[in-house]
Amino acid sequence: MTREELLNHIQEGMKKEESAITIYARHLSAIVSRSGLPASDIAEMKRVLGTLIQENERHKRILSGLLRQVQGESIDVY
Repeated sequence: MTREELLNHIQEGMKKEESAITIYARHLSAIVSRSGLPASDIAEMKRVLGTLIQENERHKRILSGLLRQVQGESIDVY
């Protein structure tokens, strides 16, 4: 894989992580405002979606670090 291909894959991964964060946040908002579920179920869903959001943010930070690392290298084959 060339450097440019790897950079493209990393950037695409970052976009997907950001998209997932947005989707999870919307679901969280919808659950809280419109579900009619018991408070205990809502609390559990908020906890699970919160964990997913945190993990996506962590993945995005990892990919961002990898992107900076690859951008700083001069090799072209990975």
